Amino acid sequence: MIERYAAMTRRRGLSAAAALAGALGLAACGADQAKPSGPATSATGCHSRLEMMVAAGPGQPRYEAYSDALKSFTRTNCSVELSVVPSAELLAKITAAVTAGTPAALTEFPPGALRQWLASSVLAPLDDLFKRDKLSQNDFPAAMWKYMSFDNKIWLLPGSEANADFILFWNKQHFKEAGLDPEKGPTTIAELDSLVQKLTREQGGQLDRLAMKPWDVYGIGNSTQGWSYAMGGAFYDEKKDELTFTHPRIQRAVEWMADWAKRLNYDRVQQFQQSVAVQGVPFFGTGRLSIAPLVSVHLRDTIKNDPNMQIGAGPMPGEAPGKPGAVAMGGWVVGGLAGGKQRDEAWDALKHIGVGDEGTLAIARRGGIPGYLKSPGLAELAKDPLFKQYVDGVRRAEFLQVGFYTPGGWSSAAILEAVQGKRSVKEALEEVQRDAAQRYADWKARNKK
Repeated sequence: MIERYAAMTRRRGLSAAAALAGALGLAACGADQAKPSGPATSATGCHSRLEMMVAAGPGQPRYEAYSDALKSFTRTNCSVELSVVPSAELLAKITAAVTAGTPAALTEFPPGALRQWLASSVLAPLDDLFKRDKLSQNDFPAAMWKYMSFDNKIWLLPGSEANADFILFWNKQHFKEAGLDPEKGPTTIAELDSLVQKLTREQGGQLDRLAMKPWDVYGIGNSTQGWSYAMGGAFYDEKKDELTFTHPRIQRAVEWMADWAKRLNYDRVQQFQQSVAVQGVPFFGTGRLSIAPLVSVHLRDTIKNDPNMQIGAGPMPGEAPGKPGAVAMGGWVVGGLAGGKQRDEAWDALKHIGVGDEGTLAIARRGGIPGYLKSPGLAELAKDPLFKQYVDGVRRAEFLQVGFYTPGGWSSAAILEAVQGKRSVKEALEEVQRDAAQRYADWKARNKK
C-alpha cells in the first residue's frame, strides 16, 4: 500500500497540469445516480452551480482531495465549482460576500479558526440538518466533536484532512545501526532522551546524522503544543475562561526543548539541516534525521523521495501527568455560509465531503485523513501499517489546537528565543501569557454579542 501512496503523489503533478489547463475543479453532478453513501441525500435537484471557496490551488493536496471527492457527488442537475482564494484573504472575501448577500454555498476554513469566523457571522449553523440525517457525536473523534459543536451548535464537518497532531516516525535502519530494536519506538520522554544520545552521529567533528530536532515539530508553536499536551499541559482554563501559557507542564515542555537545543547546539543543528536539505522533502525524508513527528502529507513526500526507507511509526511519547499518544486535532474543515440561498444543496455537498462513503474514501485515497469515524477511507488506510497510526491517532484525539483558544492570536517568538538560549523559559512564557491574554481580552471586547 505504501507504493500506492507514492504513486498517487507522482500522479498529483499530472492532475495539477490538467486542472490548470481547464476550468477550476468543476465537479459535475447529474450523472448516473450512484449508490447512496453515508447519511441520506436529498432526492431533489439544485438546478444550479454550487461554489465552494478553498485556499489551496490545483496541484496542492487539499485542492486535489476536494476535487477527487466531488467527482462522485451525484445530486441531480447540480455541480460544485472550487474557487481558489489565498488563505490570508479568505475570511475577508467571504465576509464581504456575506454582507453583500452574495455568499458562496460552502467553504473550507483553517485549523482552529472557528471562533474567529463565528465572530464575523459568516457561518450558518447546521444543527437541524445534522439531526435530520441522524448524525451524532459518536460519529466523530472527541476532539473533532469539541470543535464542531462549539456553543451548543453544529458549525462544520471534517474536511480534506483531519490532522492527528502528532504521530511519531523513526528510521529503522538508524535504529539497527545503533543497536536498538527497530520495531519499538519510545513511549516515554525518558526513553526518547536516551535514544537521542545513541542515534546522533558525527564524522570529523561534524554532524553526519541527527537523532531528533525536538523544537521543530512544524515550528516552535506546534512544538510547544505537541510536547505540552504529551507532558500534561493545558493552554486554557475553561471555568475561568483564561489562557494558561504559564502552566507548569508547558514550562516543563519548553525547558525540555531548550535543554536539547543547548546540548545539540541549536546553530549547529540549523546549519546541518540546511546543508542536507532537499527541496520538497521534509528533513526526516533526507535520511539524516532519525526520529520525527510527521503529518501525512510529509510521510508521503518521504516515501516518494526514498521508497526503500524502512520506517517505523507509533504514538508520541509522554510524561506523567501526560500520557503516550496525545493527539490534538484541527485540520481544514468545511461549512456552509450564512445567507446562502442553496442551503439544502450545500448541506448535501458538505455531507459528501465530510461524512459520505465515496467522498471520504476519495479523500483517503488522495492521502487525506477523514475525520468521520465510519468512513471506509479510515478502514482502507488502516491496512497500511504506517497510515494506520494516523487512523489510530484520529480515533483517540482529545485535544484542541491552541488556535481554538486564542482567536485573538498569540506569538511564539519569545518561546523560540528561550529555546535558542537568549532568555529564560519562565520569562518567555510570562511574556507570551501577558500578550495572549491581552489579545484575547481585546478580541472579546470587539466581539461582544
